[in-house]
Amino acid sequence: MTHICNAKKRDEGRKVWVPGNSSSVQRPDLAGKTGTSLKTNTYIRSRVEDGEVNARFHSVNTRPQRSTSLYILSFRCVFCVFCGLLFVPADRPIFPSVSLWTATVLAEFQELATDNTSGATELVRKLLALCENCAIGYCFDDIEEGFALLEQSQKSMPSLHAVLHILKSEFLPRLQKDEETADAIAYISSLEKILAESGSAIAELFCSRFTSPVRCVTLSRSSTVLASLRALQEHGLLAQAFVLEARPMLEGHRTIRDLDEHGISATLLTDAAMGVALSKVDYAVVGADSVSADGYLLNKTGTLPLAICCKEFGVPLYVLSDSLKFSPQLREEIVVEHRPPEELILRNTKDHFSVWNRYFEWTPVEYVREFITERGAFTPDQLSALAGDEGLSPEAELR
Repeated sequence: MTHICNAKKRDEGRKVWVPGNSSSVQRPDLAGKTGTSLKTNTYIRSRVEDGEVNARFHSVNTRPQRSTSLYILSFRCVFCVFCGLLFVPADRPIFPSVSLWTATVLAEFQELATDNTSGATELVRKLLALCENCAIGYCFDDIEEGFALLEQSQKSMPSLHAVLHILKSEFLPRLQKDEETADAIAYISSLEKILAESGSAIAELFCSRFTSPVRCVTLSRSSTVLASLRALQEHGLLAQAFVLEARPMLEGHRTIRDLDEHGISATLLTDAAMGVALSKVDYAVVGADSVSADGYLLNKTGTLPLAICCKEFGVPLYVLSDSLKFSPQLREEIVVEHRPPEELILRNTKDHFSVWNRYFEWTPVEYVREFITERGAFTPDQLSALAGDEGLSPEAELR
């Protein structure tokens, strides 16, 4: 059947796009465009025009003359399809249904809710892509159900919940049932644009802080920090990097391997050896999972003692983060959950001690020299420019 359709297809203007799996939805007309006014329902609804019958098979205008061999081949294809349908179980749908689409979308939300290996920025990118696909597919109920699932799951994803709070207040009001979704999709595109451009902007601004090769220490794993360290290396401004391993998930092991692959001289240390590292470096740099409106940095456990040691050693601490991490929520409104004790130690029946295991902890922003974002560098007393709904508005960001 595909061979027949491809052989007869002549008018590309009549080709109809039909969404499939939500993880692979593409918008060819909107590629590279932001704020487009194109009607998104043209991506969902099949058009039946002159001679255009089935969008799924890309049928085209009938032609007055057909060869005998073409008729025979068409008959064989129809016969094969008919025979195949005879063996389809009665309880299995022949064609994809709305329930199948819904199950796929909710499965992706579930996968996002249980992901504890991706970095904060990567998690946000996955969430934005999923929201965009749902908007294109008119999956209004699925988005609301997916948001509810995320709110009840993975409390240790503070940056994800911060962005979720923004999406609920800014994205959902734009996504009205029985209305065009172009405005909602444009909003998501503006957020994706911030993420795409923020890494290079932060790296450029961070490099401008140094005029000669320096040594640094970092904790855990941050894609924004990695990009900035690679930029320092490219400019000949990074002499040595020290990486704290970040128990219990040991994200620092991935970090140091990435640095080593890029030719950066690096040394791995245990978290308890951060004092040794700080005695050898010029500055410390970490990422951020969230920054609360009342002035606290939420990041990997170990950030607070690192910040205290930085103050004691007189080493400046920089935080590299895109502005989406600055939440309008207060610290007590962001729940940091306990993780399984088995990640630290296996207890037997004779053990009666408890285990404290959290991935994230709060650090007062007063310990930070500067917060470097794609919107500029901010001292702790200037963070009000980034907190709240106005600071997080992509419209304000793009002006």
